[in-house]
Amino acid sequence: MEEQDYILFENYLAGDLSDQQSSDFENRLNTDQEFKQAFTIYKQLSANLEHEIGNKDQTADFKANLDTISHRYFIKQEDKENPIERKKTFNFYKLAIAASIALVMGFFAYNQFSGGANYSDFNTHDTVDFAVRNTEGNVGLLIKTTKAFNNKDYKKAKAYLEELLQNNPDNVEYNFYYAITNIELDNFAKAETILGDISQGSSAYNNKAKWYLALSKLKQQKEAECIKILKTIPEDADDYDQAHKLLNKIE
Repeated sequence: MEEQDYILFENYLAGDLSDQQSSDFENRLNTDQEFKQAFTIYKQLSANLEHEIGNKDQTADFKANLDTISHRYFIKQEDKENPIERKKTFNFYKLAIAASIALVMGFFAYNQFSGGANYSDFNTHDTVDFAVRNTEGNVGLLIKTTKAFNNKDYKKAKAYLEELLQNNPDNVEYNFYYAITNIELDNFAKAETILGDISQGSSAYNNKAKWYLALSKLKQQKEAECIKILKTIPEDADDYDQAHKLLNKIE
């Protein structure tokens, strides 16, 4: 979008366009999707700023924060052959809105076409119930662990799993979910050591451990290592479809 377009937005909202100019503006809204999207965002941001910026001190602070952004994105252009008269000053916060729109639209365009994947797109963990599968031990602790993990309170879940592992250090299930809590808390080295051992074993968590090793690498933005691990997950694994989807995004 050009600076002139944002001036046009402001003049339209202020009622400063002639009948013909208003008609041309509305026709363009109906035929130019990018123009319409930018106008919708501009109108919403403009209304919010008019409401929020109420005194000189607030305005000065706001200006100081946004002046740099505004002028980074827009430079003065020569007047066109039939320029629209500026009956109202296109002041700094209107220019900041325009800069914000450029940033927002650019961000979404980048994400739509650049590919790539985020850890948050794939860290959908299975719901667990430790108490159901374990008839021995501290049932109260098992229930607390289940609740904390399923509620995504990974700090508490990690602490509870550490208690469980003190009495049962070789329990593969406890170790597996303990590794997941460590990934969520960015304790990658600890998580990967545990998952590496499980992935080399013959338990039901063998292939799941490979999947979470790949996710750990993804969260650290180590895509080459992530790809290498994903390619070791067999087609009969529970997480194969997700692994294949992730591989297509980052390879």
